[in-house]
Amino acid sequence: MQTLHLVLRYVIRQPRRAILTMLTFAVATFIFTVLAAIPGSIDMILKKTAETLRVYSYNADGRYLGVPARDCRTIEKIPGVVGCMPMVVLRATYQQASEIVQAFALDADKVALMYPDYNLAPQVVEQFSSIRSAAVAGRLLMRKHGWKVGDVVTLRGDSNRLDIKFTMVGEIPASNYPNFFMFRRDYLVEAEKAIGIPEEKHPAGFLVSRVDSASHVAPVIHEIDSAFHNSDYETASMTESEAVSGLMSTVGDLRGIVHAVSAVIALTIFLIAATSMSMMVRERLRDVAVFRALGFNQPYIARMLLGECALIGTAGGALGCALALWQFGSGSTLHSVMESAGYLTVTYGAALEALLGAIAISLLSAAIPVLGAMRVTPADAFRKTI
Repeated sequence: MQTLHLVLRYVIRQPRRAILTMLTFAVATFIFTVLAAIPGSIDMILKKTAETLRVYSYNADGRYLGVPARDCRTIEKIPGVVGCMPMVVLRATYQQASEIVQAFALDADKVALMYPDYNLAPQVVEQFSSIRSAAVAGRLLMRKHGWKVGDVVTLRGDSNRLDIKFTMVGEIPASNYPNFFMFRRDYLVEAEKAIGIPEEKHPAGFLVSRVDSASHVAPVIHEIDSAFHNSDYETASMTESEAVSGLMSTVGDLRGIVHAVSAVIALTIFLIAATSMSMMVRERLRDVAVFRALGFNQPYIARMLLGECALIGTAGGALGCALALWQFGSGSTLHSVMESAGYLTVTYGAALEALLGAIAISLLSAAIPVLGAMRVTPADAFRKTI
């Protein structure tokens, strides 16, 4: 208790330096916590999509060339396929050009069959089937734009030529794709025809098939691609997890980028902390000399100095972790990075890892200055000019 009391007294002797150093640790820990949570969020997304039993079929000549909706009739005849539906991607904007919403148009009568993992309430499914302008969205997208059930939302597409009004009939309660926005495909066809765009000019971006069991996924993928081999629209089919993983790979090696940036942040904060700790220990040289003259041993004095550094690092790290959990603990969109598949969730494990890193850096940055202070004799310490 006496050591802790002395440590606290030392910290408040230079409040400006202590606060600035603590804030440095807080900012660095906040950034490090968020970056460390990205790989974990990616793994969470891929794990959830691996359990959906959905297969995505794209145009083999290019993912964004589209496939005919009629091909679903052929796919539904394949053993093991529960259902198939075309999905049209509408890259739209909300109120401003920067507010991009990746909307997906699909068949209303197959929502419950194809997306049982979305846990949509029966009344929401009924409204989606009966109201032509109906739309549902994930919780993060709803929260980001302040949408509520019953709101009328207008999205703009096709270079702002297309304005579509949607009635929000529900929120997707499941955590799968919390940025997902889906609406009726027939409603999109009508809206596009009104401005002179026939249905064949905006084909389905891909076909979504649902399989009855995990053991049938690989055979179904093979059968789908074989059925359309040498046709005008050859397909490249894959699991939903592989499709999402491919989307994430378009922005590069996220894990490598995150680890590189985290290493740079750790090195930067280490250098800043080392400079600050060196100055702090230098100011304590005469105090160290007094303690040693009074008979205190070197390990006790070293613990006191290291405790001061650890206290500043812990306080700053805790503040940074608390801010990260407050901002991203319930999830946040990564729409600008990974479109509708991207979301970030800071877990308590990631926050604890960052906090331990902040404490370790504070101790390491103080180790060399403290060892140097221990080598100075009391007589030399009193003669040094601070």
